[in-house]
Amino acid sequence: MRTYLLDSKRFTALGVGTIYAILRGAHLVIHECRSWFGRFGQSHPVDKEEFDRRKADVKSVYQALPEGEITIGVDTKRVYHRPEPGAEWQHAEVPANRRARYRKSGTRSDILGALAPREAQLTLEAVECADGAAVAQFLARVVRSLREQGWRLVHVVMDNASVNTCALKQEVMQEWLSQIRMHWTPTHASWLNLAEPMWSAFQRAVVQRSCFQSHGEVVEATRGYEAYWQAHPREYHWPKQPRRHRARAEPRWRQLLAVPINS
Repeated sequence: MRTYLLDSKRFTALGVGTIYAILRGAHLVIHECRSWFGRFGQSHPVDKEEFDRRKADVKSVYQALPEGEITIGVDTKRVYHRPEPGAEWQHAEVPANRRARYRKSGTRSDILGALAPREAQLTLEAVECADGAAVAQFLARVVRSLREQGWRLVHVVMDNASVNTCALKQEVMQEWLSQIRMHWTPTHASWLNLAEPMWSAFQRAVVQRSCFQSHGEVVEATRGYEAYWQAHPREYHWPKQPRRHRARAEPRWRQLLAVPINS
C-alpha cells in the first residue's frame, strides 16, 4: 500500500502514522505484520547478522560458566495504581457523565528486577520512576550483594534501552564496571532475557486481579512477592526444560482383563 501511494505521486513521503490514519478512515485494521527483519514502519531494519551475534552471545551465558561467574537478567516492569477502587484511566476530553475519570500523570510505579536464573536468586525494588539514576543504584546494589557472596564476575543481560545505557555512565556504577560483563539483547528480542518469564509469574501472582491505590501498596506487594520467592525459589534454564508429567495409572478396564476368569 505504501509503495502504491508513493508511486501514484500523490504523496512525497509517508510515515507510519499517515498509513494508519488512512486505514482507520477506511475502517480497516491491520491484523498481521511481517516480523522483526525489515518490519513495516521500522526506520532502521534490523541487521540479521548483528541479531544472530547478540542472540548467540546472550545464549552463551545461560550455559555452564567457569567457577566464580554468575549470570543475571535485569529488566523493568511498569504497574499503574488508581486513586480509588475500580477507577480506570480515561482521556480528559470525555463527557462529564463518564465515571472514574482521573489524571494518569503520577500514577505509575516501575519495578526493577534482577534474576539469577540458574541460582534462583531474585531481587526486586519498586521505584516511582526507573530513570538512569534509579537503575544505576539498583544495579550497583545487586552487584555489591553478589560480590559479597563470593562471585568474582557478573554477566548482566539487559536490553539497550536509553535508561540502561545511561545507568552505566552514572558515578555509582564506576567502581563496579570492572566486575561486570554486559550482554545486550537484540532489538525486538526481549524474550531472550530470562527475567521475562519471571515477570509473567509476577503478573499472575501480584498484578492480576489487584487494584493498587498508591505507590506504597505497590512497594508492599513487591516486597511480599520477593519474600515468597525466597521461600519458594524457582530455576530458569535455556532452553526451557520439558515439563515432567506424572506416570498415568493403568486404565481400570485393563486391570480387569488381567483378572483370571474361572471356566
